[in-house]
Amino acid sequence: HDLFFTQHNLSMRQYIISASKTGIINYISSPELGFLQSIASSFKRSKTKLIFRFLDQQDTDPSTNQTYALLLKNLTAVKAVASGILVPKSYIWPTSPSQYLLQHTSLVTDAHNEGLEVFASDFANDVSFSYNYSYDPVAEYLSFINNSVFSVDGMLTDFPVTASAAI
Repeated sequence: HDLFFTQHNLSMRQYIISASKTGIINYISSPELGFLQSIASSFKRSKTKLIFRFLDQQDTDPSTNQTYALLLKNLTAVKAVASGILVPKSYIWPTSPSQYLLQHTSLVTDAHNEGLEVFASDFANDVSFSYNYSYDPVAEYLSFINNSVFSVDGMLTDFPVTASAAI
């Protein structure tokens, strides 16, 4: 969150650029599109992937003053800055208020068509998730990588051992 550091007279941009000179950085993610834009030119020649992290749809990206729901509708603008997106799993496969799966969205397909990688987040073994998975977190992971319609490119989880077992 670059805005937080800026408010405390610290430069996350300078820190990241400095760190990249002494070590290898594979991924940089941020929920601020403006921050990724500000560092993009520094990483054009590297293999570092810039990932735009979507927060709750009603929240606002402070660097663009647009909600994440609105930014989600403009993946072309995101692609101009980032090579991938990190989204809550509910953006891909929403659940009803009674915790049953609804129809999956076209987000993964749409993002892949734009040339973006898609990473899903908010996986955890110790929180309630859709009843469709029969309380089996491995089944949940598999539904995001092993179905006939789409496959995410990666997952962010609090339980990497479970994700590894699924793969």
